[in-house]
Amino acid sequence: MQLLNFINTTQLDNCVEVERAKLLCFYHYKETGEGIFTMTQIKNLMIESGYNAPNPSRLKNKLLKGKDKIFLPEKKDKSKFIFISAKLQELESSLNELWDDTETIDSDSELLEESKFCGKRKYLDKLIHQINHSYAHNCYDACAVLMRRLFEVALVLSFQHYNIDDDIKNKSDSGYIMLEGIVKNAKNNKTLKLSRIKNEFDTFRKVGNFSAHNITYTAGKKDIDDIKLNYRVMLEELFNKSGFPV
Repeated sequence: MQLLNFINTTQLDNCVEVERAKLLCFYHYKETGEGIFTMTQIKNLMIESGYNAPNPSRLKNKLLKGKDKIFLPEKKDKSKFIFISAKLQELESSLNELWDDTETIDSDSELLEESKFCGKRKYLDKLIHQINHSYAHNCYDACAVLMRRLFEVALVLSFQHYNIDDDIKNKSDSGYIMLEGIVKNAKNNKTLKLSRIKNEFDTFRKVGNFSAHNITYTAGKKDIDDIKLNYRVMLEELFNKSGFPV
């Protein structure tokens, strides 16, 4: 999980120094698997997390000898410390759910501005968070496919908001037609009255199609960057036409 999320969730800013050091060491252990620490390492963990450098002697004394001591000296090298087993178990018991969370998606408006587009519908928020997360972690094919899906959803919601979604339904099963057909209808639909951004609709569709269906194609960052401005303009317009003003 992201360090900032951990800091906020554990309210690290409100912790006393020794508690802060303990929690940061546990975070490092969970993220790296490294369970042996030195005072230099602990000091650096605190500085890198945005806190003041501790007094090493004072903090070491509290970590190893205080009433709530957390570490034991490592047997082969007394300058190194390991978690007391019971303390580590307590931390695992109380904080493991932060790493077992299967719902939270770490994202921070890397591609789409979450403060603008999120908060309308939970399923839309999930798609936006996944798009941003994929982009941030270089998963550009995943990002392109998710962008295509969000585009399709926003189009359908626009038709629904204007009560004209029968225009894009299959005659046989009342499901929606393929995205290509939805785009064709939307571009010429006099009720929707889309702006010139509709001229980019086929580009958004094709970028997602290449990532989903072309066997040898793999998307790169530039493929996403080339469309991201127009995509944002499109999304804002379709959100407004879906009854979700942004």
